[in-house]
Amino acid sequence: MNKLEDFLDNFWNTHKNNAGVAYVYTHKLSIAWILCVFFAVILGFVYQGKVAMFRGIAESSETIISLPSPTEIVKVYVVPGQEVKAGDTLVVINRPDLTLRIAELTRELDALEGRSNLSSAEIDQKVAEVKANLETRRLALNAEIRNLETEYESNKAISAKLKSLSNSKSKSEGTDAMAMRIKSLKNELNLATKSANEQIALLRGSGRLQKSSGKSEAANIRKELAEMRKQQQELTQIAKENWVVGDVNVRDGEKVSSFAPIVTLAHKSPTLIRGYINEQIYKNTKIGEAVKVTTLTGAGKGVVGEVVGLSSRIVPFPTRMWKMPELPVYGREVTIKIPEDNEFLLGEMVTITETSIRNLQKQNQQQKAKK
Repeated sequence: MNKLEDFLDNFWNTHKNNAGVAYVYTHKLSIAWILCVFFAVILGFVYQGKVAMFRGIAESSETIISLPSPTEIVKVYVVPGQEVKAGDTLVVINRPDLTLRIAELTRELDALEGRSNLSSAEIDQKVAEVKANLETRRLALNAEIRNLETEYESNKAISAKLKSLSNSKSKSEGTDAMAMRIKSLKNELNLATKSANEQIALLRGSGRLQKSSGKSEAANIRKELAEMRKQQQELTQIAKENWVVGDVNVRDGEKVSSFAPIVTLAHKSPTLIRGYINEQIYKNTKIGEAVKVTTLTGAGKGVVGEVVGLSSRIVPFPTRMWKMPELPVYGREVTIKIPEDNEFLLGEMVTITETSIRNLQKQNQQQKAKK
């Protein structure tokens, strides 16, 4: 410090006769303020419309295995931190209520189909009885009609031979009465046939109605039974893609309540960035906008992400992002989706920028234009 003061004093003593140097030395504080303001204005114009970089935390989307009904754990095949591939068995679960319900539905369906078959057989039997009664009635009436017709023809023949009695009143009335009886029996036969046909049609109609109703009820039972069997198949939980096991919250033989988390799965690499913009910084970020995500140090290969979510309110930053533990920081939360193929670690803090990606896009366009 003393050397610096000595240097300044020597410089002043040497150049104090220079009017320009004397003026600057005398008004050095004012000139420093003017220069600061000047550079601040220049920087404002240079970075006008630019987006300040901000920080975020690398996260991964999680999948929680749970069931909407109380369950019993049969066997757990994974441990925390284990990498599983698509098709690997994670856990086998048992639902006693599901097994009981499937048995009940199966019995109901069998009983319904049995009743439907029995109803059809009963209707066929009743139709056969109506036809048999009609046939018996028809034979009796036809026999009586034939007898009367034979007698009627015989009386007519006798009347033709006895011309002297052809005008007899009693004989004429007897013949007319016999003809009316034959006509009456024929009408009775027609009515019996019509009535039997109507009964048969009614029985057939009720049979079709019962059959249709039975089919509808059976279809509903089969639909529910298919859903129950599908849920039964899902009791063996299988990984549908590559995951890393996060938490295993159960043990073999343990009973679990409804919607309780059984196993938590996450991707091996981060797939989301949870960014935080300070509320004092103006930021014109939009959904669908491209950003570049890099490590805090800038080392390694950055990735291009896409803004997929913007919070509509101010939220507190995570504690680890506070500059001072006793001074919370608030801002807007931004969700960024990044490719799974990246070198970030889960929970790693990263830097997010937009200007870099714009320059990268320009470079890509220039390279394409040269080609």
